[in-house]
Amino acid sequence: MLNADALKQLSQLKTDIRSSKEFAEGRVRGSNGKFGFVELEDGREAFLPPNEMERVFPGDRVRVSIAEEKKGKLTAELDTLLDSQLDYLVGQYVQRGQGHFIQPTQNGLSRWIFLPPKARGKAQPGEFIACKVNRHPFKDGRAQAKVETVIGKPEMPGIEHAYVVAQYKLPEQFGQAAEKQAGAIAGQIASINAERKELSEFGFATIDAESTRDMDDALAVTARDNGWTLHIAIADPSSVIEETSPLDKEAFKRAHSQYLPGETLPMLPRNLCEDLFSLVPGELRPALVIHIDIDSDGNLTDSRYEFAAIRSQHKLSYNQVSQFIEGDESAVPDEQKDSLRNLAALYEARSAYRSSHSLAMEDRPEYEIHLNKQRKIERIVKQDRNIAQRMVEEAMLATNISIGAKLAEIKQGCFSVHLGFREERMGEVKSLLKELLPEHAENDLSQLQHYLALVKYLESHDDTQMHNLLAVLKRMLRPGQLDNKAGAHLGLGLEAYATVTSPIRKYNDLHNHRVLRAASENTAAKALSDTEIESLQDSLVRGRQANRALEQWLYTQFMQDKVGQEFTGKITLVTGAGLGVRLDQFGIDGFVRLNGDKKNLPSFDGKHLTLTHNEQSFQLEQAVSVKVAAVDVDKRRIAFELLAESAKTKEATEK
Repeated sequence: MLNADALKQLSQLKTDIRSSKEFAEGRVRGSNGKFGFVELEDGREAFLPPNEMERVFPGDRVRVSIAEEKKGKLTAELDTLLDSQLDYLVGQYVQRGQGHFIQPTQNGLSRWIFLPPKARGKAQPGEFIACKVNRHPFKDGRAQAKVETVIGKPEMPGIEHAYVVAQYKLPEQFGQAAEKQAGAIAGQIASINAERKELSEFGFATIDAESTRDMDDALAVTARDNGWTLHIAIADPSSVIEETSPLDKEAFKRAHSQYLPGETLPMLPRNLCEDLFSLVPGELRPALVIHIDIDSDGNLTDSRYEFAAIRSQHKLSYNQVSQFIEGDESAVPDEQKDSLRNLAALYEARSAYRSSHSLAMEDRPEYEIHLNKQRKIERIVKQDRNIAQRMVEEAMLATNISIGAKLAEIKQGCFSVHLGFREERMGEVKSLLKELLPEHAENDLSQLQHYLALVKYLESHDDTQMHNLLAVLKRMLRPGQLDNKAGAHLGLGLEAYATVTSPIRKYNDLHNHRVLRAASENTAAKALSDTEIESLQDSLVRGRQANRALEQWLYTQFMQDKVGQEFTGKITLVTGAGLGVRLDQFGIDGFVRLNGDKKNLPSFDGKHLTLTHNEQSFQLEQAVSVKVAAVDVDKRRIAFELLAESAKTKEATEK
């Protein structure tokens, strides 16, 4: 037994050892293996061995001691759990012997979590379940969870949809108070329409996909001296949905209508977004009507708006309008022909103007997913965007640009901003430009004029080097985001941008309608706080993640019977391990692994994002030919193999 002096000496020794260590704080990042990493607050990264990773979850904030290993690599040892946000898991119930677990679908979490007997409820092995984490593993590495919901069995039709909705906590049902409010709106709309000026004489018509039911904008274009006036009528839910009302709270929680393959989770109840607010032909609807004057050179010369009522004349489809523009006079009603001809001319002028003064978005094909009765993919139809879609898009852009300028002027509203390159990648951007375009390297690329000049220069030079540089730089851009302050949208090349054309689908558009109404009445609208903006942004990001997760699951199922088949595609990702390729026919992504043979490793240039293997060089957006090598549905992975034709395809692309 140790005496008091020995205990004191031992305590002092522990204190001395502890004081000699370097401590740091950071956030845990998982991997596909049992190990992980801690991303330290000072920008460094430390390896977290498997025995340490068992005690934490991805995303946990921790305090660690740091040790330097060979070649300067850092290893972390856990000291304190500072914060853990992971309290909800979705996965499959698995049983191994007497052990019952959830195998979660959580990025970076590659272990099973124990389900105690009293925590299993009525769930059965094999079922998909949602669980609450009720014991963190930090003390002893033994995490526990409790079943909250049984999502369904793997063979249930549409299980993929139900699983993803649960995984990303997408709201499906509206509360009783919101449903009650929605049921009383029909009478309110009739009363509002009776008080408003009707502007149906402009001859509005909606132009959407044939299947669209939530029609939130209708167009008409009239000719004027040296140009046109674009009249756009936008559904006006703001006239009856008050802030903080039950419907408003439900819409804010959703942030936007979620369009999943074969399913829509609307922001507002269907009787509102598909009927009472939707600009259904022949029905009188309250609307925000915006009039925009555009000259023959494509300049937006003036704009005005008013809250009125309109009847849309017709529901036109993109295909109908395209057929008319391409010469089929019978494709649309006679009373819409002049307006559509004017819209086509306006599109040409505005498109040319934006190509010269701002930035045009890349015109990529769209892929329409068709599901069968089991809600699996039956076929995927590639659709190149037609002239009608581009015409309508140009009208929407003109509207949002005009309103963005108005809202920026009064310093109110919810803006869509794009700040250009990620701050942490700016060093790489500058290094590339110093090497290839030194005249642009010293410019402040966070400023619109300099960013525009760089992108315009790269787009005007069609040689391989400049084409690849533009593709590499695009991988270093931030995503767009919402902001309650006006700011540049570098991705569009605009000083300010705010959307108003989809208020029954997007909460930020609904908010901007309220701001415009308040401005027209010389009152101040309630501003969205930073916290509210962040909440909306998080909901939008979560919705995009959910859509990608569902598509990837359905894609892997769809590709199972195509192993061994050959396709063409384009390179979308270049890493030291291989190439990401997107198939031209289906828009599906897979990976070509090239680092499997340690005696024949590829040469990777991380600066220029090029990879050389077997005397072939590969870069972003290069056309290649691949064969489907393997499909793993459980891990949602598709593996490709490069075909010998890829070298010839590259030569053809360069020519």
